[in-house]
Amino acid sequence: MPRKDPELCGKIRDRVEKWDKEWSQNRKYYYKWIDFVLGNQWREDESKLFERYNKVPLTSNKLGTIANHIIGDQIQNTPNLQISPEEDCDVEYAQVRAALVKNISLNSDAKTVYQTAFWQALIGGYSAFALKTDYVNDESFDQEILIYDYKDPNHCYWDIQAKHVTKTDGMFSGYKTRMSRKAVRDKWGKEVERDIGSSWFTEDSTTTFADDDSITVINDYEKEKDTEHTAIYKLSDGSMINSKEFKELEKIKVEGRKGKVLIKDGFPVTVLEKRDVVRYKVKHRQIAGDYVLEETDFSGRRPPILFLDQKSFYDKNGKQITRSFFKDVEDNQKYLNYLLTQSAYITKISRYDQFIMPRKCAATPDSQEQWRDPSVVRGAVYYDETPSGARPEQLKPPELSQSLLIQYEKTLMDIQTGTGVFDTQLGEKGNEVSGVAISKRNNSGSKNVQIPKTALEISIATLGEMVNEMIPFVYDTERTIVIPMADSQEQRVNINKPMDEYGMGVENDMTKGRFKIRLKPGLSYEGQKEEALQSLQSVFAADRTGTTFNLLGDLYAENLPLDNNMEIRNRLRTMVPPEVIEAGKTGKPLPPKPQEPSPEQQMLQLKQQELQMKAQEAEREAQTKVRELDLKQQEMQRKAIETHQDMTIAWERLEAEKQEAAAELQSAILRYQAEGERIGADLQISHSQNLIRLLTHQPKHFDQKNIVKQV
Repeated sequence: MPRKDPELCGKIRDRVEKWDKEWSQNRKYYYKWIDFVLGNQWREDESKLFERYNKVPLTSNKLGTIANHIIGDQIQNTPNLQISPEEDCDVEYAQVRAALVKNISLNSDAKTVYQTAFWQALIGGYSAFALKTDYVNDESFDQEILIYDYKDPNHCYWDIQAKHVTKTDGMFSGYKTRMSRKAVRDKWGKEVERDIGSSWFTEDSTTTFADDDSITVINDYEKEKDTEHTAIYKLSDGSMINSKEFKELEKIKVEGRKGKVLIKDGFPVTVLEKRDVVRYKVKHRQIAGDYVLEETDFSGRRPPILFLDQKSFYDKNGKQITRSFFKDVEDNQKYLNYLLTQSAYITKISRYDQFIMPRKCAATPDSQEQWRDPSVVRGAVYYDETPSGARPEQLKPPELSQSLLIQYEKTLMDIQTGTGVFDTQLGEKGNEVSGVAISKRNNSGSKNVQIPKTALEISIATLGEMVNEMIPFVYDTERTIVIPMADSQEQRVNINKPMDEYGMGVENDMTKGRFKIRLKPGLSYEGQKEEALQSLQSVFAADRTGTTFNLLGDLYAENLPLDNNMEIRNRLRTMVPPEVIEAGKTGKPLPPKPQEPSPEQQMLQLKQQELQMKAQEAEREAQTKVRELDLKQQEMQRKAIETHQDMTIAWERLEAEKQEAAAELQSAILRYQAEGERIGADLQISHSQNLIRLLTHQPKHFDQKNIVKQV
C-alpha cells in the first residue's frame, strides 16, 4: 500500500542526484565510447570540414572487430561458480546445494547477463548486473533467485563511499526506471499518479523525476543494522550459531547437575566463546515523488547491484575516473579514418585521361570521333600525322602515395599493439613464421585482454557469495525443485522436507550448513564441450585400427552441439560395451576376458559334466531304493503288530538290503569322485599347456612331451 513519506523520498532522491553529479564525466565518456567503437567515429565539426573540401568522411572501424573478438572469447571462457562446504555435511546435501546454484544460473541465463555486462564495461568503461527474487510463476508462493542485467548501467547508482571494486560494501544502491503515467495509475492508483506533479526534476542532474508523460520510479536498496543478530556463539559441539538461534536454544533449557543447560539436537551443549558482531539487513523500497510505493525486506545482507569496472583510477581529489579498453587507440583509429578518407579523395580527383597528344593528331572528324572515348577497345587506333612528327603518348594510371600506404600499415600495427589483439589472434596470418613466435605473440596479447576478464571474474565471484547468502532465506520452505544433478539429467529433488512427523530430521535442508562459492577457472560449459570434441577427433584421427570410435562413440555424441543430442547419444551408447562405460565412470581397469577353451578342454569339460550327471542320477536311484526299503520295514512292522507274528528274520533281511544299497551308493560316489578328479587333473594339465604356449609364444599344436624331451 503506497504511503506518503516526503522525508524518506527526499533522502533517496538526494542519493541519486549526488551520484549523478559525481558520475557526470564518466557517464559522458561512456556514451562517447559506445558510439565511437560501434562506428560513429566522426565529430560533427570534422565531418562538415571534410565535406567543405568535397571529401567524404570514411570509416575503417577496426575497434568493433577487436571488441567482437574479445567478447566472443569471453563467452567461451566464462568461469563457473563452484560450491564447497566449510564444515562436515552430507555429501548428497552438498551436491544438491551445488546443483541449486547451477540451476539459478541456468534459469537466469547468466551467460547472457555476463556477456552484456562485459561488453558494456569493455567499451564504455563500466557496467552493472544485479540479483533479485521473484515468484516461480503466477500460481506459486515459492520464490527463486534470479540474475539480471541492465540495458544502460547509467540508470544505476551506488554509495560514493563504497570501497570494494563491485561497490557492494556501500550502504545503499539502486536503479531508476521510467514508467508511463498510465502504468503508474494501473499499478498504484489514480491518487498517487495525480499527486506526483510534472515538476520533479533537478537542474544539476540528468534525472527528470516526473513530467507530463512519465514518472521516474526509484528502486532503492539500503542497509540497516540487524538488531536480532548482534553476536555469534561457539558451542561445545563445535558448531557456530548467531544470537537469534541462541535465543531459540535458551527457550528449551533443562535442569542439570550444575544448573540449566542448553540442548541442541537432543544433546547438552555449553557456550565456549561469544563475539559481538555488527550485521546488516537490506530494505528494498520503490518510490516515486513523495510516495513510498512498496517496501519489503530483501533476502540478502548486501545491496544486490554489482558495479563492473573495466580499469578505473582515482585522481588527486579521490574522484573515480573510468577508462574504456580502447582509450589508448582512439587517436590511432581516427588517424586510420583520415588516411582512408584522403586516399579516397586522391582517387576521386585523379584524371582518367589515358593519352596526351597535340591537337593536330585528331584534326579530322573521323579521328576526333575515335579519340573522343579512349576506353573503347579497337583493333587499331589511328591518329593524324603532324608536320613535327608528334603522336599520342599513353599516360600512366594515377598511383596513391607510398607514404599513405606506409602510414596506413603502421597505424594498423599501432592499434594491434595498443589493444594487444594481433592478426594471429583474429584468425589471420601474421608475419610470424614459427609456432613458437605465434604462441609468444598470442600470450602477449592475452595478458592485456586479461584485465577486463579478471574484473568480470571478481564481480561473478562476489555475486556467487551473495547468492550463497540468499539461499537460506529464499529456499526456506518445503518444495520440490527440478535441478541438474552431476553426471545426470535433470531430477526432481525435495528440499527442506521433514523426515519424520516430529521434525527431528530434514531432507536437504537449505537453511543450514556453511559453504563457500568459488570460481572454477577454465572454459565455460560450451567451451569445454568444443574442446572435448576436438580432442576426441584427434584421438580418432590417430587411431589406424578404426576401433576407438566403438569405445568413445557415446562421449563424442555427448559433446556435439545438436538439439537431438540425447537420441544420438543413446544410439551410439549401444555400440559401446557396458563394461567399458562402467570402467570410464569408476576408473577401474576392465576385467580380463576368459580364454576360449581348447577342443581337448571342451571334451574334458563335457565328460566332467556327464560324470556329474551320472553321479547325481545314481545317487537319486540309491536314495529311492533306500526309501522303498524303509516303506517295506514300516509296512512289515504294522502287520506284525496287527497279527502278533514274529518278523525278525524278514526285518534283518531288509536291513541287510538297506546296508547293501548304502554301500553301493557310497561305492558309486567314490568311483565318480575318482573319475571326476582324474578329468579335473587332465583339465588342469590342459590349462597349464595353454599357459606355457602363451608365455613361450608357441603355436596351438604345441606338444608338452617334446618340451620335456628337449629339456
